[in-house]
Amino acid sequence: MIRSFLHNILLVFIAAILIVSCKRENNSDINPPAKVDDITQVQAGVSGMVVDEKGQPVSGALVRCGTNTTSTDRFGTFLFNNISLSKNNGHVSVEKTGYFKTYRNFVTSPATMNQVRIRLLPRTVNGTISSSTGGFISLTGGAKLTLPANSVTDLSGNAYSGDVSVSMTWINPTDPNLPDIVMGDLRGITTGGEERGLETYGMIGVELKGNSGQDLKIKSGQKADLLFPIPTVLQGNAPATIDLWHYDEVKARWVQEGSATRSGNNYLAQVTHFSFWNCDAPFPLVEFCVKLVDSLTERPLNNVPIRIVRPNGNPGFGRTDTAGKVCGKIPRNELLNLQVLNQCNQVIKSFPIGPFSSNTSLGTIKVSTPALNRVIFSGTVKDCNNAPVAKGFVRIYAANGQVYTANIENGNYQLAIIKCDASAVVYSVTAIDLNALQQNVPVTVNVTNGSVTVPPIQSCGTSSVQFVEIIIDGTPYNIVSPPDRISQLDTAFSPTSNNYNISGGKSNTPGSTTSGNFNFTFEHNRTTGNGLLIKRCFIYIDQTRFSEQILTPNPTMNLTKYNTASGSVVEGYFEVSMSFQGTPRTVRCNFRVIKN
Repeated sequence: MIRSFLHNILLVFIAAILIVSCKRENNSDINPPAKVDDITQVQAGVSGMVVDEKGQPVSGALVRCGTNTTSTDRFGTFLFNNISLSKNNGHVSVEKTGYFKTYRNFVTSPATMNQVRIRLLPRTVNGTISSSTGGFISLTGGAKLTLPANSVTDLSGNAYSGDVSVSMTWINPTDPNLPDIVMGDLRGITTGGEERGLETYGMIGVELKGNSGQDLKIKSGQKADLLFPIPTVLQGNAPATIDLWHYDEVKARWVQEGSATRSGNNYLAQVTHFSFWNCDAPFPLVEFCVKLVDSLTERPLNNVPIRIVRPNGNPGFGRTDTAGKVCGKIPRNELLNLQVLNQCNQVIKSFPIGPFSSNTSLGTIKVSTPALNRVIFSGTVKDCNNAPVAKGFVRIYAANGQVYTANIENGNYQLAIIKCDASAVVYSVTAIDLNALQQNVPVTVNVTNGSVTVPPIQSCGTSSVQFVEIIIDGTPYNIVSPPDRISQLDTAFSPTSNNYNISGGKSNTPGSTTSGNFNFTFEHNRTTGNGLLIKRCFIYIDQTRFSEQILTPNPTMNLTKYNTASGSVVEGYFEVSMSFQGTPRTVRCNFRVIKN
């Protein structure tokens, strides 16, 4: 799978420990900004990584971007290439069973790959409330939901009687992972239609389900209470009244709606519907860009965390792209401090910037990094004909969950990164030839610091277009084409049937260490979404039949891309429990194939 990691990401701002003052926005001394334009489109790409609450990659998450869909691979990564995106408000959504649906927004950089990193929030049932009597649910930390009696209906407005299952999460505004877990980004649209930066004092997300698993909502004319705890370090400066914002999933924006009132060390708000709600103090913005390069090699600093701190201690975050650039929106007319961080979010370098009254680019800044933290990768890449790769990129995965990308130039690449310390880290290196759509079997290198020459790579032997990846109890088996074979998706029984079959195998090609084949069939309605996986599935590894019986009740196939046209790409995945010679095993399959 081709995965590329370039990005320009919004610099988001949070309320943090160093806050010494917080005032409601005063617009009397600034020119009113233009109305927000989310309609203008540009062509660009989006790549990213999805991780769970422990920071581990999440495979098989459904990712949407406009009308485009895909799923994350076993590294938790995804890619949309050359699609239409809102210039001012690019966004993706991520769905995974057991987690809240998550959105990530960014200011789109045209004609390049914009990168995001998303940390999913577990969606568990925190408790139940009787619809007839009402009640409340409290979370550890103090967040609380109160529902009045007879205040919920189904989505059509029909009265509901029974228990209400509540899934709820509170996002602590001082959480160090806030840039990865925040819903959308921290920009909002005021009631006057203007864009503002948001200084958050906490967010709450709520989902309501009925006895049959149906979605529920607050009854028209009713309100529910939300209690937002104010973290101790923010209590001294938290205003008596604060603006309330909800994340509008249709507009993909935080939208101002009402206010919350401080009661002791909490904010109390009444809401008429559920999504994610946010208590924020707004501030005006300007656009900002800077490029960071390593002072020793003058190569771009790739995927480096950046923090920009306001005078009141409120920080914003971003990450450099492959070119070493980070662009976004920052506070207007404020003296700021730009901090370059390592992988552990420790400050490596810092220097003052601003104040800026208009859009600004600082150009290129050379950053001298400590020798113990610096690693410089270099190497060569040839294609299947043993010629230097003319167009492509190298993707480097670290065992600690970081990902880096470097462009291949005339068969050569070089990449500078900043580690936490001098401890050894195992890196996996894959080179992708974009002209031949080929890539190599990953090469691993063990790195401490300094200059690292990766063994020469031949980007050949694995297709970047078609693949089937079967993961058995965490161990991946990849079947690709060419040179290995994958049958095309087709109707299994008749042209009018909704039964489809995918089959293929890995041949004993030179250099291959394993062989195998597979066959699975599923019923589907010829669109993206869920389908029913047939109860039997054949998997062979090294000519040994691993399984043919699916143990999971009503197993589902998830198609993330489907088109009826011959020659179109079909993508999907499934995850089931299967009997492997009498032993239950967890089996996951990701695939991309070409339809007949």
